[in-house]
Amino acid sequence: MTTARDFAARPLVGVDDLSPAAVETFLRVRGWLRTDWRENLYSIWESTTERASLMLPFDRSYRDFPARLRDALTTIADVYELRNDEDLALEIAGARSDILLVRADQATVDGSIPLAEAQDLLTGINQMLSAAACSAIRPRAFNQGRRPDAVKEFLAEEVRMGHTLRGSFVLTILARHDEEMSEELPVQSGSDTAAIGTYTRRVMTTLATGLAASRDLLEEDQPIELDEAVQNGASAELIDSIDRMSQFPGLRALDVSFRWSPSQPQPAEAASRVVLRRPHPERVQLVREALRRRPVVEQDDVVGQVVRLERAEGQDEGVVVVDGSLGRTRRRVKMRLAGDDYRLALRAHDERRPVVASGVVVLEKRSWWLEPPVRIRAVS
Repeated sequence: MTTARDFAARPLVGVDDLSPAAVETFLRVRGWLRTDWRENLYSIWESTTERASLMLPFDRSYRDFPARLRDALTTIADVYELRNDEDLALEIAGARSDILLVRADQATVDGSIPLAEAQDLLTGINQMLSAAACSAIRPRAFNQGRRPDAVKEFLAEEVRMGHTLRGSFVLTILARHDEEMSEELPVQSGSDTAAIGTYTRRVMTTLATGLAASRDLLEEDQPIELDEAVQNGASAELIDSIDRMSQFPGLRALDVSFRWSPSQPQPAEAASRVVLRRPHPERVQLVREALRRRPVVEQDDVVGQVVRLERAEGQDEGVVVVDGSLGRTRRRVKMRLAGDDYRLALRAHDERRPVVASGVVVLEKRSWWLEPPVRIRAVS
């Protein structure tokens, strides 16, 4: 008979809450080698670097499934010095997801907070992720109008909530890396090919830099210029989200931490932790109004080198790829050009002259595009 006890809240338990598929993904990302495998039954993994091996069971109908999975998780916890099931779950979840930890630094009763505050925290997190997703495409002081489809898809499909953690009140948000939502990254020095990075990683790094910039904007002495903060990811919507999450009187600060997935190139400039002290309401209003007053730039300028041209034989229109700067960010941006514009891009490529291309930037699957009409000119 099913009782209320069967549905009672309980702490996270690795054997019950971690799937073999998630553990396999973690092992693969961490460089373990699968040396043996039997479909739907088990797989054997080895790490010569860590001098360890384990057997991972698949079939939960076997009587010894919990014991075998527990053995595998114990080996992983021992190798990576993970103290408890919470740390283990975060480590495994982080194989293919960036992890956002939002801690409400305040006095709590038995580790709990008012329901209304929890609701504001969740709503605020959704707002800040939406703001960062917009700024990751087009840095704007104020994101008005319809949200890009990439933003809607990211929030609906890639963002999940994990177990809350102990320690004041900590919310765990998982941002999954979807290879279908990837982009070509600019070529690094010493390399001939472009790496592939996900839109999720760009959103999460934009969130980290945007929160740091917003923190500086909310300081009384404001150690950052408004335009620089916007290029780093600050926006009126991000300020709104911070304000919403800071409403309750007992809150001292919002402590936001990031755990970066090893499946993606590690961010060079983004912080792994940003602490936002509870802002003064007057300062919030001042910064919000300043951001909303900034003029809206309808088009984006990409400044850089033409690195690739593609045009079918006999066709007038072709695809041009520019590796350059969009504000403070380097991106590889594609555009469709024809006639004199395509010939200008071809000459700039042959002469290695920089160009400025203007249009509206959008993300379509793996690539950034300038939507037509596109204007291009060479820089002397």
